[in-house]
Amino acid sequence: MKKIALGLCILALLGLTDISAQIGGRHVYDFLTLSPSARVVALGGVNISIPDDDVNLAAQNPGLLNDSMHRQATLSWSNYLTDIKYGYAAYAHHFEKIGTVHMGVQFLDYGTFQGADVFGNLTGEFSAGEYAVYIGAARSWERFSYGANLKFISSTLGPGFTSAGVALDLGGSYYSKSRLFSAGLVVKNIGTQLSTYVGNANREPLPFEIQAGISNKLKYMPLRFSITASNLDQFDLIYEDPNAEPVFDLAGNEIPPKDQTIDGIFRHFVFGAEFLLGRNLRLRGGYNHLRRRELASENRGGLTGFSMGIGIRVKRIAFDYGFSSYGVNSRFQAHQFSLAYNLKKAEEG
Repeated sequence: MKKIALGLCILALLGLTDISAQIGGRHVYDFLTLSPSARVVALGGVNISIPDDDVNLAAQNPGLLNDSMHRQATLSWSNYLTDIKYGYAAYAHHFEKIGTVHMGVQFLDYGTFQGADVFGNLTGEFSAGEYAVYIGAARSWERFSYGANLKFISSTLGPGFTSAGVALDLGGSYYSKSRLFSAGLVVKNIGTQLSTYVGNANREPLPFEIQAGISNKLKYMPLRFSITASNLDQFDLIYEDPNAEPVFDLAGNEIPPKDQTIDGIFRHFVFGAEFLLGRNLRLRGGYNHLRRRELASENRGGLTGFSMGIGIRVKRIAFDYGFSSYGVNSRFQAHQFSLAYNLKKAEEG
């Protein structure tokens, strides 16, 4: 419990590093913030602190790359919101003198659209999408691991509207001697646009973010829980509407706004839990407070911000399913599937 308390204190202190404004709509390549796997989706959308053999976690935190991921291949696919398709594929390999490396491809397909000129004349259909190629590596030192992901990014939003960029993730992880407690820290999307969508336009910022997290498996129960703090580079995540009208009580006195300090702090945290039912079955659940506060309607919250899923492993094949809700309407619910195959075990078998 002392380790857990210490971890929470570190997360709280990191959350006070900066005071800034709302995060939405200020970046290019926001698809980089999407979860790479169904497992992470089920755990709330972010997890950087579980040190096991899931190669998908290397996209979240390169410091989680380790030799247990040797010769693992994975493929994820999501029927995201409306008709948007999203996916991720990766492979990891361990080299004794170098460390563990991985390569991955992340893509987001917005679909096909009908084009038109400024006068409304139809100009034909066009497609839009974005993708990033990952190249990452990590090394271990005692119970610590450190690594980096280099990402080459391409984005096409329409005819003549293309952009390219490059980004770097730096991450580290730690696990206790018993391996029950683990922690992670990652600085994501350090980079720039190499070319802008329009001619001589100014380069737009990437979704830079600092994340820290802890995971702990209970010693006498088949339960692992995780707490991840996101957007630590920016403390204030609450949107203040500059055009909001004041509210008055029946006597005509203006009602002061509610103190949102606690709400603002919890917007940084994502909570996840895994029930480890034997070696081959996992039940998962998560809660993302920022997502709920930003997307739930005033009168109906429903499952907004909650997520859940299941993981099944049969010999050298692992299947994961994750569900996440972005609103009360079924159109705002996403389903993601991941399939991993252990080539190393296939060779040994």
